Amino acid sequence: MPPNAHRRATIADVARAAGVSRGTVSRYLNGGHWVSPEAQQAVRKAIKDTGYIASATARQLRTGRSRTVAFLVDEEPAIFFADPNFEVLVAAVSDELAARNLSMVVLLAGSEEHADRAVDFLRSGAVAGVVTASVHARYHTLEKIVDAGVPVVNCGFPRTMADRISYVMADEVMGGTLLGEHLVASGATRIGVVAGPEDSPGGTLRLDAFREAVGECLPPYNIRFGDYTRASGRSLTADLLDDDPAIDCIFAASDVMAAGALEELRGRGRAVPDEVLLAGFDDSVAARQTSPKLTTVRQPFDVISRQLVDVLMREVDDGVRAAITVPVELVVRESTSR
Repeated sequence: MPPNAHRRATIADVARAAGVSRGTVSRYLNGGHWVSPEAQQAVRKAIKDTGYIASATARQLRTGRSRTVAFLVDEEPAIFFADPNFEVLVAAVSDELAARNLSMVVLLAGSEEHADRAVDFLRSGAVAGVVTASVHARYHTLEKIVDAGVPVVNCGFPRTMADRISYVMADEVMGGTLLGEHLVASGATRIGVVAGPEDSPGGTLRLDAFREAVGECLPPYNIRFGDYTRASGRSLTADLLDDDPAIDCIFAASDVMAAGALEELRGRGRAVPDEVLLAGFDDSVAARQTSPKLTTVRQPFDVISRQLVDVLMREVDDGVRAAITVPVELVVRESTSR
């Protein structure tokens, strides 16, 4: 008989409704080890029918392990909330964790004070592990997390920490190569690049592969390093065009920066794609909101998110590190179609 509205459901209620032992319900709630598929299905139904809500505090005291994971981003709030990639990635990771009965907290560590506070929080044992994204070398945040013994997986290639932490990355070399070859085949002869920050994959691996693919079409002085914001895309495009008016193609290392580049080109009366080819990276919502829509490289954030959680849970459970590279896809749209 389900509990009444005045009493919170207990494990005993769930066990009674499912026709299993309380030990079986407990094992299900703590990861499902040694619970048959039939029993798991019965317990899931009983939890729904009884309205049972697990006590995260009690479970942590019992198992010694938190059921919460942190998502740490090394950016200021203005950049975090303006970047559509973070919205998609955070939501997808949260969904993957929820499917495993895990919760998530988001930590913004864009200043030294906030980074130190985030690391102190992680050291406290409040979370089982941490997913990191857009972590720069300036505050040594990754090093501090690793030194604290907190399981961690990074979204993207951790250039200075690749031998010490797990990571899941989009194939930056594949993406830079596909896009570079496409732009040359589409008629680009003199290219300007608004790359990502110099300590990010968009300013290193992605850029190096692109440069290799386009060869002499990219003069070495036609590269600028942005911060993935629309404003930097526009201002650096202006700088490129002021220095080299003959540019007939611009590659921006994110769709948001490419949208800023498009604003600057339009302001100068430079038609896209008729006069200047334009491409971004990520296949974020920004690529589909411009006119013309942007050619880009799709990062499969659903696959990346699933892998991030899988890798982190293996590290939490077994201490096993992993490095996974996920293929990307070229998406051709109007901004490079003449």
